[in-house]
Amino acid sequence: MVQDELIQTTDLDELEGFSISEEKIEKRRLRPLASFLDFDVSRRPTQAKDRVSKTRVYWGIFLGIVLITLGLIADFGSANNSLFSQAENLPLPVTNNSFSASWLFVGLGLFLIITRLMLLFYGRDFFIGHKFAAVVIQKPFEHSTRMADSLNEYLGVRYRTRIVNVLGLTSFTQHIIDLQHPNETKTIPLYITKNGENISQKWEELARQLQMPALFNTAEGVIEIAPEDIQKSLPDLIVQGKISVLEKNLYKIPKSFKIVENAETCQIDPQIRDSAFSIFSGILCFCAFFSILFFGFILHLTLSYLPVILAALVLFIMIPLSLFFRRKRIVISPNGIRIKSRWLFFPSFGFLIKPEELEYVYVIHNSYDFKYTLVIGADGQTAHIGRGLPKEDLEWLQNFINAQIKRFICHKEI
Repeated sequence: MVQDELIQTTDLDELEGFSISEEKIEKRRLRPLASFLDFDVSRRPTQAKDRVSKTRVYWGIFLGIVLITLGLIADFGSANNSLFSQAENLPLPVTNNSFSASWLFVGLGLFLIITRLMLLFYGRDFFIGHKFAAVVIQKPFEHSTRMADSLNEYLGVRYRTRIVNVLGLTSFTQHIIDLQHPNETKTIPLYITKNGENISQKWEELARQLQMPALFNTAEGVIEIAPEDIQKSLPDLIVQGKISVLEKNLYKIPKSFKIVENAETCQIDPQIRDSAFSIFSGILCFCAFFSILFFGFILHLTLSYLPVILAALVLFIMIPLSLFFRRKRIVISPNGIRIKSRWLFFPSFGFLIKPEELEYVYVIHNSYDFKYTLVIGADGQTAHIGRGLPKEDLEWLQNFINAQIKRFICHKEI
Protein backbone atom coordinates (compact mmCIF):
# COMPACT_ATOMS: atom_id res chain seq x y z
CA MET A 1 0.00 0.00 0.00
CA VAL A 2 2.79 2.42 0.89
CA GLN A 3 4.75 1.38 -2.17
CA ASP A 4 1.82 2.00 -4.53
CA GLU A 5 1.20 5.42 -2.99
CA LEU A 6 4.83 6.43 -3.24
CA ILE A 7 5.54 5.29 -6.78
CA GLN A 8 2.65 7.35 -8.14
CA THR A 9 3.76 10.54 -6.35
CA THR A 10 5.46 13.01 -8.69
CA ASP A 11 4.57 16.54 -7.58
CA LEU A 12 3.41 18.59 -4.60
CA ASP A 13 -0.31 18.10 -5.19
CA GLU A 14 0.13 14.34 -5.13
CA LEU A 15 2.15 14.56 -1.89
CA GLU A 16 -0.80 15.75 0.18
CA GLY A 17 -0.76 12.49 2.12
CA PHE A 18 2.67 13.33 3.54
CA SER A 19 3.17 15.57 6.54
CA ILE A 20 5.49 18.43 5.59
CA SER A 21 5.62 19.88 9.10
CA GLU A 22 9.15 20.31 10.41
CA GLU A 23 10.21 17.74 12.98
CA LYS A 24 12.66 18.50 15.76
CA ILE A 25 16.15 18.11 14.29
CA GLU A 26 17.79 15.07 15.82
CA LYS A 27 21.20 15.36 17.41
CA ARG A 28 21.96 11.77 16.47
CA ARG A 29 21.90 10.78 12.81
CA LEU A 30 19.52 7.98 12.00
CA ARG A 31 21.40 4.74 11.73
CA PRO A 32 20.60 2.72 8.62
CA LEU A 33 19.11 -0.69 9.26
CA ALA A 34 20.27 -2.26 6.01
CA SER A 35 23.78 -3.62 5.63
CA PHE A 36 23.67 -2.95 1.89
CA LEU A 37 21.58 -0.51 -0.13
CA ASP A 38 21.93 0.74 -3.70
CA PHE A 39 19.25 3.35 -4.41
CA ASP A 40 19.00 3.80 -8.19
CA VAL A 41 18.28 7.49 -8.82
CA SER A 42 19.26 7.46 -12.49
CA ARG A 43 15.55 7.28 -13.30
CA ARG A 44 12.95 9.14 -11.33
CA PRO A 45 10.49 8.84 -9.68
CA THR A 46 12.05 5.97 -7.76
CA GLN A 47 11.80 4.35 -4.33
CA ALA A 48 13.76 2.15 -1.96
CA LYS A 49 13.48 0.52 1.47
CA ASP A 50 15.71 0.44 4.52
CA ARG A 51 15.13 -2.83 6.38
CA VAL A 52 17.25 -4.94 8.70
CA SER A 53 18.73 -8.02 7.05
CA LYS A 54 16.83 -11.20 7.86
CA THR A 55 20.19 -12.95 8.19
CA ARG A 56 21.05 -10.68 11.15
CA VAL A 57 17.68 -11.48 12.72
CA TYR A 58 18.13 -15.24 12.27
CA TRP A 59 21.67 -15.17 13.72
CA GLY A 60 20.44 -13.21 16.73
CA ILE A 61 17.63 -15.71 17.33
CA PHE A 62 20.07 -18.61 16.94
CA LEU A 63 22.49 -17.08 19.47
CA GLY A 64 19.58 -16.49 21.87
CA ILE A 65 18.56 -20.16 21.60
CA VAL A 66 22.17 -21.23 22.27
CA LEU A 67 22.31 -19.08 25.43
CA ILE A 68 18.99 -20.42 26.67
CA THR A 69 20.14 -24.00 26.04
CA LEU A 70 23.40 -23.43 27.93
CA GLY A 71 21.49 -21.94 30.86
CA LEU A 72 19.04 -24.86 31.04
CA ILE A 73 21.88 -27.40 30.80
CA ALA A 74 23.74 -25.68 33.63
CA ASP A 75 20.62 -25.64 35.80
CA PHE A 76 19.85 -29.29 34.97
CA GLY A 77 23.44 -30.34 35.76
CA SER A 78 23.45 -28.60 39.12
CA ALA A 79 20.07 -30.15 39.99
CA ASN A 80 21.30 -33.68 39.17
CA ASN A 81 24.46 -33.11 41.18
CA SER A 82 22.34 -32.05 44.16
CA LEU A 83 20.18 -35.19 43.95
CA PHE A 84 23.29 -37.37 43.67
CA SER A 85 24.71 -35.84 46.85
CA GLN A 86 21.47 -36.44 48.75
CA ALA A 87 21.34 -40.08 47.66
CA GLU A 88 24.90 -40.69 48.84
CA ASN A 89 24.40 -38.73 52.08
CA LEU A 90 27.09 -36.30 50.96
CA PRO A 91 27.19 -32.59 51.83
CA LEU A 92 24.95 -30.65 49.46
CA PRO A 93 26.87 -28.48 46.99
CA VAL A 94 26.15 -24.79 46.86
CA THR A 95 23.82 -24.32 43.86
CA ASN A 96 22.65 -20.76 44.32
CA ASN A 97 25.46 -19.39 42.18
CA SER A 98 24.87 -21.93 39.42
CA PHE A 99 21.14 -21.23 39.51
CA SER A 100 21.60 -17.49 39.14
CA ALA A 101 24.26 -17.92 36.43
CA SER A 102 22.12 -20.34 34.42
CA TRP A 103 19.09 -18.08 34.48
CA LEU A 104 21.28 -15.14 33.51
CA PHE A 105 22.05 -17.02 30.28
CA VAL A 106 18.32 -17.69 29.80
CA GLY A 107 17.49 -14.03 30.34
CA LEU A 108 20.14 -12.86 27.87
CA GLY A 109 18.88 -15.39 25.31
CA LEU A 110 15.28 -14.22 25.64
CA PHE A 111 16.40 -10.60 25.38
CA LEU A 112 18.28 -11.34 22.13
CA ILE A 113 15.32 -13.19 20.60
CA ILE A 114 12.77 -10.50 21.51
CA THR A 115 14.93 -7.59 20.28
CA ARG A 116 15.71 -9.35 17.00
CA LEU A 117 12.04 -10.08 16.37
CA MET A 118 11.21 -6.42 17.09
CA LEU A 119 13.66 -5.34 14.38
CA LEU A 120 11.39 -6.95 11.79
CA PHE A 121 8.81 -4.22 12.46
CA TYR A 122 11.23 -1.31 12.04
CA GLY A 123 11.85 0.22 8.65
CA ARG A 124 11.89 3.26 6.38
CA ASP A 125 10.54 3.75 2.86
CA PHE A 126 12.03 6.43 0.59
CA PHE A 127 10.75 8.19 -2.50
CA ILE A 128 12.65 10.59 -4.76
CA GLY A 129 10.85 12.35 -7.59
CA HIS A 130 11.85 15.16 -9.91
CA LYS A 131 11.00 17.95 -7.46
CA PHE A 132 10.19 16.32 -4.12
CA ALA A 133 11.39 13.53 -1.81
CA ALA A 134 9.51 11.68 0.93
CA VAL A 135 10.31 9.43 3.90
CA VAL A 136 7.98 7.00 5.67
CA ILE A 137 9.19 5.82 9.10
CA GLN A 138 7.70 2.63 10.51
CA LYS A 139 7.97 1.53 14.15
CA PRO A 140 6.27 -1.30 16.06
CA PHE A 141 3.02 -0.38 17.86
CA GLU A 142 2.96 3.04 16.15
CA HIS A 143 1.37 4.54 13.06
CA SER A 144 3.72 5.28 10.17
CA THR A 145 5.24 8.78 10.16
CA ARG A 146 5.29 10.38 6.73
CA MET A 147 7.37 13.42 5.77
CA ALA A 148 8.06 15.12 2.46
CA ASP A 149 9.98 18.14 1.24
CA SER A 150 11.18 19.84 -1.90
CA LEU A 151 14.50 18.64 -3.32
CA ASN A 152 15.62 22.27 -3.18
CA GLU A 153 15.61 22.02 0.63
CA TYR A 154 18.17 19.21 0.60
CA LEU A 155 21.78 20.27 1.13
CA GLY A 156 23.52 17.80 -1.17
CA VAL A 157 24.93 14.29 -1.54
CA ARG A 158 26.96 13.48 1.58
CA TYR A 159 29.56 10.76 2.04
CA ARG A 160 30.31 9.57 5.57
CA THR A 161 31.63 6.55 7.40
CA ARG A 162 30.59 5.09 10.72
CA ILE A 163 31.98 2.36 12.96
CA VAL A 164 29.57 -0.52 13.57
CA ASN A 165 30.23 -2.50 16.73
CA VAL A 166 29.48 -6.22 16.61
CA LEU A 167 28.33 -7.27 20.10
CA GLY A 168 31.13 -5.14 21.55
CA LEU A 169 33.68 -7.70 20.32
CA THR A 170 34.85 -6.27 17.04
CA SER A 171 33.82 -3.62 14.54
CA PHE A 172 33.74 -2.78 10.86
CA THR A 173 33.42 0.44 8.87
CA GLN A 174 30.16 1.18 7.09
CA HIS A 175 30.30 3.51 4.08
CA ILE A 176 27.19 5.64 3.57
CA ILE A 177 26.24 8.07 0.81
CA ASP A 178 23.01 9.92 1.54
CA LEU A 179 20.88 12.82 0.37
CA GLN A 180 21.30 15.15 3.33
CA HIS A 181 18.52 17.33 4.73
CA PRO A 182 18.92 19.85 7.61
CA ASN A 183 16.38 17.70 9.45
CA GLU A 184 18.15 14.36 9.67
CA THR A 185 14.86 12.44 9.85
CA LYS A 186 14.34 13.44 6.21
CA THR A 187 17.83 12.40 5.11
CA ILE A 188 17.66 9.60 2.54
CA PRO A 189 20.42 6.93 2.25
CA LEU A 190 21.45 6.35 -1.35
CA TYR A 191 24.26 3.82 -1.01
CA ILE A 192 25.31 1.66 1.96
CA THR A 193 28.10 -0.91 1.93
CA LYS A 194 30.81 -2.49 4.06
CA ASN A 195 33.15 -2.57 1.06
CA GLY A 196 34.40 0.92 0.28
CA GLU A 197 35.87 -0.05 -3.08
CA ASN A 198 35.01 2.53 -5.76
CA ILE A 199 33.05 4.53 -3.17
CA SER A 200 34.40 7.85 -4.50
CA GLN A 201 33.28 7.00 -8.00
CA LYS A 202 29.82 6.16 -6.68
CA TRP A 203 29.72 9.42 -4.69
CA GLU A 204 30.59 11.51 -7.72
CA GLU A 205 28.10 9.59 -9.87
CA LEU A 206 25.20 10.17 -7.44
CA ALA A 207 26.06 13.86 -7.03
CA ARG A 208 26.01 14.37 -10.80
CA GLN A 209 22.78 12.37 -11.26
CA LEU A 210 20.95 14.46 -8.64
CA GLN A 211 22.77 17.65 -9.76
CA MET A 212 23.65 18.50 -6.16
CA PRO A 213 26.86 19.42 -4.30
CA ALA A 214 29.09 16.68 -2.89
CA LEU A 215 29.30 17.07 0.91
CA PHE A 216 31.48 15.70 3.70
CA ASN A 217 30.75 16.13 7.42
CA THR A 218 33.78 17.19 9.47
CA ALA A 219 34.10 18.24 13.09
CA GLU A 220 33.92 21.86 11.91
CA GLY A 221 30.72 21.27 9.94
CA VAL A 222 29.75 20.37 6.40
CA ILE A 223 32.27 21.09 3.64
CA GLU A 224 31.51 21.10 -0.06
CA ILE A 225 33.78 19.26 -2.47
CA ALA A 226 33.86 19.97 -6.19
CA PRO A 227 32.84 16.88 -8.19
CA GLU A 228 36.09 16.98 -10.18
CA ASP A 229 38.08 16.79 -6.91
CA ILE A 230 36.27 13.80 -5.42
CA GLN A 231 38.50 11.16 -6.99
CA LYS A 232 41.75 13.17 -6.80
CA SER A 233 44.40 11.89 -4.40
CA LEU A 234 45.24 13.87 -1.27
CA PRO A 235 48.88 14.47 -2.36
CA ASP A 236 47.58 16.02 -5.61
CA LEU A 237 45.21 18.29 -3.69
CA ILE A 238 48.08 19.39 -1.42
CA VAL A 239 50.32 20.13 -4.43
CA GLN A 240 47.51 22.14 -6.05
CA GLY A 241 47.04 24.14 -2.84
CA LYS A 242 43.46 22.96 -2.30
CA ILE A 243 44.50 21.40 1.04
CA SER A 244 46.59 23.80 3.12
CA VAL A 245 49.36 22.85 5.54
CA LEU A 246 50.01 25.12 8.52
CA GLU A 247 53.65 25.32 9.59
CA LYS A 248 52.89 27.17 12.84
CA ASN A 249 53.02 24.92 15.93
CA LEU A 250 53.73 21.95 13.67
CA TYR A 251 56.09 20.41 16.21
CA LYS A 252 54.22 21.54 19.30
CA ILE A 253 53.28 17.91 19.89
CA PRO A 254 50.30 17.22 22.22
CA LYS A 255 50.71 14.67 25.00
CA SER A 256 48.22 12.47 23.16
CA PHE A 257 50.88 11.44 20.62
CA LYS A 258 54.38 10.08 20.50
CA ILE A 259 56.37 10.93 17.36
CA VAL A 260 59.48 9.13 16.08
CA GLU A 261 60.83 10.30 12.74
CA ASN A 262 63.94 10.05 10.60
CA ALA A 263 64.92 10.81 7.03
CA GLU A 264 62.81 7.97 5.60
CA THR A 265 59.77 7.56 7.85
CA CYS A 266 57.62 9.26 10.48
CA GLN A 267 55.98 7.07 13.11
CA ILE A 268 52.97 8.35 15.08
CA ASP A 269 51.65 6.52 18.15
CA PRO A 270 48.34 7.83 19.58
CA GLN A 271 48.47 7.32 23.34
CA ILE A 272 44.97 5.91 23.68
CA ARG A 273 43.32 2.52 23.55
CA ASP A 274 41.84 2.11 20.08
CA SER A 275 39.62 -0.93 20.11
CA ALA A 276 35.96 -1.79 19.63
CA PHE A 277 36.22 -4.44 22.35
CA SER A 278 34.04 -3.16 25.21
CA ILE A 279 34.27 -3.65 28.97
CA PHE A 280 30.91 -5.44 28.91
CA SER A 281 32.21 -7.92 26.33
CA GLY A 282 35.31 -8.47 28.45
CA ILE A 283 33.13 -9.27 31.47
CA LEU A 284 31.12 -11.73 29.37
CA CYS A 285 34.33 -13.45 28.25
CA PHE A 286 35.55 -13.73 31.83
CA CYS A 287 32.15 -15.14 32.85
CA ALA A 288 32.35 -17.66 30.00
CA PHE A 289 35.80 -18.79 31.16
CA PHE A 290 34.75 -19.24 34.78
CA SER A 291 31.53 -20.95 33.66
CA ILE A 292 33.65 -23.55 31.88
CA LEU A 293 35.66 -24.02 35.06
CA PHE A 294 32.41 -24.31 37.01
CA PHE A 295 30.98 -26.94 34.65
CA GLY A 296 34.14 -28.99 35.08
CA PHE A 297 33.84 -28.71 38.87
CA ILE A 298 30.17 -29.69 39.19
CA LEU A 299 30.52 -32.55 36.66
CA HIS A 300 33.70 -33.85 38.38
CA LEU A 301 35.66 -33.92 35.12
CA THR A 302 39.19 -35.39 35.18
CA LEU A 303 42.53 -34.15 33.85
CA SER A 304 41.29 -34.86 30.33
CA TYR A 305 39.32 -31.62 30.73
CA LEU A 306 42.57 -29.64 31.07
CA PRO A 307 42.99 -28.98 27.29
CA VAL A 308 39.49 -27.48 27.25
CA ILE A 309 40.44 -25.15 30.11
CA LEU A 310 43.65 -24.11 28.35
CA ALA A 311 41.77 -23.44 25.12
CA ALA A 312 39.20 -21.39 27.06
CA LEU A 313 42.04 -19.46 28.71
CA VAL A 314 43.37 -18.43 25.30
CA LEU A 315 39.95 -17.82 23.76
CA PHE A 316 38.24 -15.98 26.62
CA ILE A 317 41.16 -14.39 28.51
CA MET A 318 44.30 -13.87 26.39
CA ILE A 319 42.64 -12.86 23.11
CA PRO A 320 40.11 -10.48 24.76
CA LEU A 321 42.91 -8.82 26.73
CA SER A 322 44.89 -8.36 23.52
CA LEU A 323 41.85 -6.92 21.75
CA PHE A 324 40.92 -4.65 24.65
CA PHE A 325 44.35 -3.01 24.96
CA ARG A 326 44.97 -2.70 21.21
CA ARG A 327 46.53 0.55 19.99
CA LYS A 328 47.03 2.00 16.51
CA ARG A 329 50.26 3.14 14.89
CA ILE A 330 50.69 5.34 11.80
CA VAL A 331 53.84 5.14 9.68
CA ILE A 332 54.26 7.70 6.88
CA SER A 333 56.89 7.19 4.20
CA PRO A 334 57.37 7.85 0.47
CA ASN A 335 55.49 4.57 -0.11
CA GLY A 336 52.33 5.93 1.53
CA ILE A 337 50.67 5.58 4.94
CA ARG A 338 50.80 2.28 6.79
CA ILE A 339 48.26 1.66 9.57
CA LYS A 340 49.34 -0.86 12.19
CA SER A 341 47.78 -2.35 15.30
CA ARG A 342 49.79 -3.22 18.39
CA TRP A 343 48.64 -6.46 20.00
CA LEU A 344 50.06 -6.93 23.50
CA PHE A 345 53.02 -4.69 22.60
CA PHE A 346 53.74 -6.55 19.33
CA PRO A 347 52.93 -4.43 16.23
CA SER A 348 51.23 -6.07 13.28
CA PHE A 349 52.32 -5.59 9.68
CA GLY A 350 49.12 -3.62 9.04
CA PHE A 351 47.97 -2.36 5.67
CA LEU A 352 49.45 0.21 3.33
CA ILE A 353 47.54 3.08 1.72
CA LYS A 354 49.46 4.01 -1.41
CA PRO A 355 49.84 7.70 -2.35
CA GLU A 356 47.60 7.46 -5.40
CA GLU A 357 44.87 5.78 -3.30
CA LEU A 358 44.97 8.26 -0.40
CA GLU A 359 41.91 10.53 -0.65
CA TYR A 360 41.33 12.46 2.57
CA VAL A 361 42.30 13.02 6.21
CA TYR A 362 39.56 14.64 8.30
CA VAL A 363 38.49 15.02 11.91
CA ILE A 364 34.86 14.00 12.36
CA HIS A 365 32.39 13.89 15.23
CA ASN A 366 30.69 10.54 15.73
CA SER A 367 27.02 11.20 16.36
CA TYR A 368 26.45 7.69 17.76
CA ASP A 369 28.96 7.96 20.63
CA PHE A 370 29.66 11.74 20.60
CA LYS A 371 33.42 11.24 20.28
CA TYR A 372 35.88 12.83 17.89
CA THR A 373 38.07 10.70 15.65
CA LEU A 374 40.49 11.16 12.76
CA VAL A 375 39.50 9.37 9.55
CA ILE A 376 42.08 8.45 6.93
CA GLY A 377 40.24 7.50 3.76
CA ALA A 378 41.27 5.64 0.65
CA ASP A 379 39.33 3.85 -2.03
CA GLY A 380 38.26 0.67 -0.26
CA GLN A 381 40.21 1.32 2.96
CA THR A 382 39.28 3.50 5.91
CA ALA A 383 41.06 3.90 9.25
CA HIS A 384 39.63 5.62 12.33
CA ILE A 385 42.46 6.91 14.53
CA GLY A 386 42.42 8.25 18.09
CA ARG A 387 38.70 7.92 18.76
CA GLY A 388 38.00 9.72 22.02
CA LEU A 389 40.94 12.15 21.97
CA PRO A 390 40.32 15.91 22.28
CA LYS A 391 39.24 17.66 19.09
CA GLU A 392 42.20 20.08 19.22
CA ASP A 393 44.70 17.21 19.42
CA LEU A 394 43.14 15.44 16.45
CA GLU A 395 43.12 18.63 14.40
CA TRP A 396 46.83 19.01 15.15
CA LEU A 397 47.34 15.40 14.00
CA GLN A 398 45.41 16.07 10.78
CA ASN A 399 47.68 18.99 9.92
CA PHE A 400 50.80 17.06 10.95
CA ILE A 401 49.89 14.11 8.71
CA ASN A 402 49.26 16.47 5.78
CA ALA A 403 52.67 18.06 6.44
CA GLN A 404 54.35 14.64 6.39
CA ILE A 405 52.54 13.76 3.16
CA LYS A 406 53.86 16.98 1.68
CA ARG A 407 57.35 16.17 2.97
CA PHE A 408 57.61 12.52 1.88
CA ILE A 409 55.16 12.04 -0.98
CA CYS A 410 54.59 15.38 -2.70
CA HIS A 411 58.33 16.15 -2.90
CA LYS A 412 58.94 12.66 -4.26
CA GLU A 413 56.37 13.17 -7.03
CA ILE A 414 57.77 16.60 -7.90
